[in-house]
Amino acid sequence: MSSTDLPACINAKLSRYFEQLDGEQASGVYKMVANEVDLIVIKFVLDLVDNNQSEASRVLGINRGTLKKKIELYKL
Repeated sequence: MSSTDLPACINAKLSRYFEQLDGEQASGVYKMVANEVDLIVIKFVLDLVDNNQSEASRVLGINRGTLKKKIELYKL
């Protein structure tokens, strides 16, 4: 697995997550993963553009208002 192979990294993390459940039933996995990825990508791009929200929203391809809501949600 290459460190640049995002699907392989996600699959490995998900496999580990399900193994650690040790027979317990999983729920809310999609939302958990989506929130984690969302936070990481937004934080990375904000750091990349020195917290310029207009530039970050352009790079991310999302509305500036949406970005502001996510910044508040994740307390960035």
